Amino acid sequence: MRDGPAAGEPGPEVEALALARRLVALEEGEIRAGAAARHLAALDPASGARVIAAVVRGTDVELRAAAAAIARAIADPRGALPYAWLADAYAAAAEEALGEVTALLVSPPPRKAWIEPRDRADPRLARLTLGHKKALARVNRDPDLLARLAAEGDPVVVRELLANSQLTEEFVVRIAARRPCRPETLRCVFEQRRWRTRTAVALALARNPFVETELALKLLGGVGTAELREIARDGVLHPLVRAVAARIAEGRGG
Repeated sequence: MRDGPAAGEPGPEVEALALARRLVALEEGEIRAGAAARHLAALDPASGARVIAAVVRGTDVELRAAAAAIARAIADPRGALPYAWLADAYAAAAEEALGEVTALLVSPPPRKAWIEPRDRADPRLARLTLGHKKALARVNRDPDLLARLAAEGDPVVVRELLANSQLTEEFVVRIAARRPCRPETLRCVFEQRRWRTRTAVALALARNPFVETELALKLLGGVGTAELREIARDGVLHPLVRAVAARIAEGRGG
């Protein structure tokens, strides 16, 4: 096992909290994720893995916000975390059994495979072009029409739909929880800053067996401890998602 911090150096929990406090002072999104990436890249990968683990295990609001920023930093292929650093961090995390860290660095397929239904055409929408659907999704206020567009689940249309100012959190939760659902459609929800930070939306995504496992794993750090326990017991979900949820809850004292 790798050596821990040298005498006199702050432990990973102290550094994790300090990092979280710096991050929450920044705007959520690319700015915060970029700062998280730069901070981690300045650490040696083993220390970075320990700091990530301490952040993800934390229960404070600041640490949960930092966990989301770190997850986004890891997911960004253009970010400041080189692949070599990520590979070394994965090796260190695996060596020290930091499952919540290794889970952030892998991307197994969804638990449930998406199969296109044979007969799913909505007669009201069948006559519309893709461009027309996108335009309606972006500005229309008819809740029935918006629900029909969401039910079709075309990722291109849903991306426009999620930008509609008329949408409520409850509506987006229904999209995130829909089963069966294209993984690409669920990724659209994950990628929308406006919605992915809503606790109910994040939880619905994490509990959907059709979501990409990579995304579910990245959402767990921002989920409450009680919900993590429920995820750990949900046999419908990917075993890795369940195992990491249980580990995080245990690390929080849950």
